[in-house]
Amino acid sequence: MTKSELIKYIELTWEQLKEDQVSTMLRVEGSTAPLFLHARDQSVAFLLTVDVNREIDIKPKKYNNVSIHIEKLSSETKGIVVSLTNQRFFDTFSKIAADVISCVQNLNKEPEYTSIYCLRVNSWRNIFSRGAQQILTQDEQVGLYGELEMIQAMINEGIPTSDVIDAWKGADAEDKDFQFHNVGIEVKSSHKQDKLVKISNIRQLDTTGFDAVYLYYYSFAKSNGGTNTLPAQIDEVRSMLVGSPYLEEFESKLLNTGYKDADKDNYKASYTLTYEEAYNVNVDFPKITKNMVADAILEASYVVDLNVCDDLVISYNSFMDKIKQA
Repeated sequence: MTKSELIKYIELTWEQLKEDQVSTMLRVEGSTAPLFLHARDQSVAFLLTVDVNREIDIKPKKYNNVSIHIEKLSSETKGIVVSLTNQRFFDTFSKIAADVISCVQNLNKEPEYTSIYCLRVNSWRNIFSRGAQQILTQDEQVGLYGELEMIQAMINEGIPTSDVIDAWKGADAEDKDFQFHNVGIEVKSSHKQDKLVKISNIRQLDTTGFDAVYLYYYSFAKSNGGTNTLPAQIDEVRSMLVGSPYLEEFESKLLNTGYKDADKDNYKASYTLTYEEAYNVNVDFPKITKNMVADAILEASYVVDLNVCDDLVISYNSFMDKIKQA
């Protein structure tokens, strides 16, 4: 099944289970892994069953829209259950269910399908508490616009589409927006024209585990009534992915940013690129990382003035070459 067909199958199965007063849990059709869909009254969920003694990398938690809990199903099995708690979030929840199920359904070894299931569920955490009708903030809009600008630039430079979409981690709220094997890239975008960038945590510019880390800065002039809107930027990327199997992955990642097509009328600001620069985040780049602070400091954010970082600028071509070689 395609992702869209899987979404329809999940929604129809939930509806059938609600109507069926006897069986409220059904194994996902064609799934090798023990994945199930569950429904009772107006509540819907998806779950994976595992050995009751299996260690799992997921924490039970109740979010605004979704809850995650571990349920003992028998003396031998337990379920890792992801349940919808806010009916206004249903459309998004069915897409999340399809994403998780599609990544797991063909796996047949418990350690593997348990690990992947937990990984995919955890990757959606940043949207579980987002209001069902909540739109992106101004900073989130320009931040996403910049990441999409980078996606287009990389594809136009001949970097394989599969590598680019796989590398896009900003949508999953990871510490670096793009990760190509041994190269990490943090994209910062602003419409304030001041070259001041906020670093949100002490891991964002940490080079541990990477051969190289780069900060790529976009400066945009913001206006109303122009054509370079966020929805237009998204449609441009989609047009570059038509016919590619990575279009569905892009759509899943886009959903995880909090962007929904239904909200596009709220995104009327237009952005014109005025300046862009790549910076080598080496030992001389001003940053705060975990090994620089006391163990008791778990999180910190700070602002870097790129106006005093000219010595760390590298050319666009050098930057792209580093990615191609990663």
